[in-house]
Amino acid sequence: MSEIPEDVKKRLFEANPIRCCRMNDFMTYIGTVFLLIGVISDAIELKLLLEPTNWFIMAVTFFILGIFAWFRGYFSAKEK
Repeated sequence: MSEIPEDVKKRLFEANPIRCCRMNDFMTYIGTVFLLIGVISDAIELKLLLEPTNWFIMAVTFFILGIFAWFRGYFSAKEK
């Protein structure tokens, strides 16, 4: 595999990998809150601002974004 050019490295890898891990934590917590809101609103059969399905979709989206943030932090730390 060829070497990554320096100008591209600045865009691919984070200067502070800990920031990516904190974003992973934040997105995981927010995803868990969205999941709980979806489960509770579905259990009591009440629409809490959005339909329960929308809360589940947002929870999954935040979990996936958290995984991407973790991978970016991991590979940024590995690159240093």
